[in-house]
Amino acid sequence: MQNAKRTSFMFLFVITILCTSFAETYKVVVPQLSPATTQVYSDIAQAVIEATGNSAAIEKLPFARCIYMMETNAADIESLIVPIVDKAKISQLKYDYASGEVGKIVFVLYYNKSKPIKVEDLKSGKAKGLKIETDNSHVDHFPFAVIGSSSFEASIKKVDSGAIDAYIFAQPSVDAALKKLGLKNVARSYYDTFQMKFLVRKGQAGGAVDKMLSDGLAKIRTNGTYDRIMASYNEGAATYIDWQP
Repeated sequence: MQNAKRTSFMFLFVITILCTSFAETYKVVVPQLSPATTQVYSDIAQAVIEATGNSAAIEKLPFARCIYMMETNAADIESLIVPIVDKAKISQLKYDYASGEVGKIVFVLYYNKSKPIKVEDLKSGKAKGLKIETDNSHVDHFPFAVIGSSSFEASIKKVDSGAIDAYIFAQPSVDAALKKLGLKNVARSYYDTFQMKFLVRKGQAGGAVDKMLSDGLAKIRTNGTYDRIMASYNEGAATYIDWQP
């Protein structure tokens, strides 16, 4: 009996060592947006990776810094970003989009109340000569000229003062800033809804890291972890909330 117990213990010990030896620690960068958004992006990355038996070393940085680290292979994964849809532009990127969709995100057009802008005019090319800003990492997402910005709070203040005509970015982060700053000269309109995905290193789309992320997403969707992390966030991110300051 003692020999059988000892054999079982040794077997489990060896299996544990083997599993540990094959586990990976992935360097994950998360953009600094609103505190709530950044925390969700961090939590979902950690949950996905840990669901596959691996671990995540997470660093929260300015969005542009996250992109730089992916471009230079200083990080393994970025959480999260809106993919570019223009295939020609995608081919020029120095990183890849992971296969699995993590969620949806609403982008809103913020403009000065005294100078209304119609979204349909922007998309059709009828609106000309406008000074429009967006986050530095999203300047290639639009079919019209935009200016990169490193601070959504600074940009929304410029919209309020009339220094720029508009700002386009993610609803959760900018709405939070708008409410915190108490700006009253800003109006808002629904722009579009986009996918959100992880970034992986260039050449890794469809590879081992991409598969790990897809497997992890599938597992946390099944066991309820996805809903626990994302449900509240999705209420204010995936659906346009019709309100005005």
